[in-house]
Amino acid sequence: MKANKIEITSSEQLIDITTSVREYVDQSRLKDGFVQIQIPERTAAVIISINDDWRLQREFFDKLNHLMPKYDGMKFTGWTTACVKATIFGPSLQVMVHSGTLILDKNQSIYFVEFQGPGERQYFISSSGTTLTENEEASIPEELAVIFEKRKAYEEEQEQIKEEMRNEWRLREENRLKLEAENKETATEAKNPEGKE
Repeated sequence: MKANKIEITSSEQLIDITTSVREYVDQSRLKDGFVQIQIPERTAAVIISINDDWRLQREFFDKLNHLMPKYDGMKFTGWTTACVKATIFGPSLQVMVHSGTLILDKNQSIYFVEFQGPGERQYFISSSGTTLTENEEASIPEELAVIFEKRKAYEEEQEQIKEEMRNEWRLREENRLKLEAENKETATEAKNPEGKE
């Protein structure tokens, strides 16, 4: 088991702890089994969520606070609301490990979620399962590689769509500017039909 300290700098915070979990898996040479993350804190939880959207933290807490506000009118609801939120998401998480690799999509991460900071918190990592032999290296399981390939194709398709949208916007902007210039020219000619100043 490994204990990890974490510094919470705001009242609500999502902190990506995937790297420390991967380091634990590497150091313990876990081959096939499970890694467990446990948070012995009453206002914190651990979740798996997306890691490819910069709005995640803001939207996560905005939507959650819409359902369970921190304030009832002008009155602060106290520790209870933060504890209920932590209870809903849960203080522990178990992630499969196969061939020494966490079974997570490239766009998934493990997050420590704090609902009533700031302050120092901690989480614990442990594992169960078989270990890699001395000369054995971790590898990406074939099933996970297939998911990664599908994800790559999806991301390429999304980039292509974005590029098409950018090109369409550029074309519209060029046409708008061209039309604007033509309208100015027409207006100028209407004011001065004989080209007099």
